[in-house]
Amino acid sequence: MSLSIRKAKFADLMKTYDWANDKEVIKNSINRSTKVSLKEHSEWFNKNIDSTTNDLFIVSLKNEKIGLIRIDLIKKAYFISYLVDKKKRSKGLGYQMLNKIIKKYNGSKNNFKARVKKNNYASNSIFLNLGFKIKYTNNDKNIILYELKNL
Repeated sequence: MSLSIRKAKFADLMKTYDWANDKEVIKNSINRSTKVSLKEHSEWFNKNIDSTTNDLFIVSLKNEKIGLIRIDLIKKAYFISYLVDKKKRSKGLGYQMLNKIIKKYNGSKNNFKARVKKNNYASNSIFLNLGFKIKYTNNDKNIILYELKNL
């Protein structure tokens, strides 16, 4: 299986809107707990595809869009987050997507971090399998902070 990763473009707006409102994506989101309106998503999406500090990528498998990866620069660290289309989950694609993007950025963005809800077992497993280490656990907010340094 060969995944392709490219920068997101305006034509990806509706697909990313559908993904953003998937119930599992909402459940595992750290930043929100409800669906997002098309207006709100459009503003967020346009801000991110034009950003100089964030990268937004679309991941495809055999020309089918299967996921999204976001990398945000925050205080000299690159926070990585992702989602996999609900029809493609539990197939190892999350690991493959993140592994590929980390290798792509090796050398230029070598201090990765990720925030994951404690009960998001799939993502916790993926980050650990990618070599991330637990840096901090916030029990009040139910969040684990992972870090991957010196690739």
